[in-house]
Amino acid sequence: MNTAIRGAAACRWSARIIGALLCLLILVMAVGDGMPNPFTQPVRLQVGFLALALILAGIVAGWRWEFWGGIVSLSGWGLFVLFVITPWRSLNWLIVGLALPGVLLVIGALLRHHHENYRLS
Repeated sequence: MNTAIRGAAACRWSARIIGALLCLLILVMAVGDGMPNPFTQPVRLQVGFLALALILAGIVAGWRWEFWGGIVSLSGWGLFVLFVITPWRSLNWLIVGLALPGVLLVIGALLRHHHENYRLS
């Protein structure tokens, strides 16, 4: 079962590194392009800003609470894809990459939980 704990650690640290890089990239893009007032934007873009905030908040929360941070991040990603990405063919590496930290956080938390339950039985 040592493999599960190593896998959990690899997922956790991969999510942290990729998430930090994505947060930095989005911050650079927001500063470089100038952040518009989200309340003056159409509703679809307002939902997009909310979804992006959920993605980033989940990534940051994942440093402390892996599972719930991953769930919040993936929920924000799903909201972003549903409301902002039309048509589906416009999914690119950045949009798909935004889901990666959330997926890794959830997988890492599940692996760790599985290891702890296996160890107790």
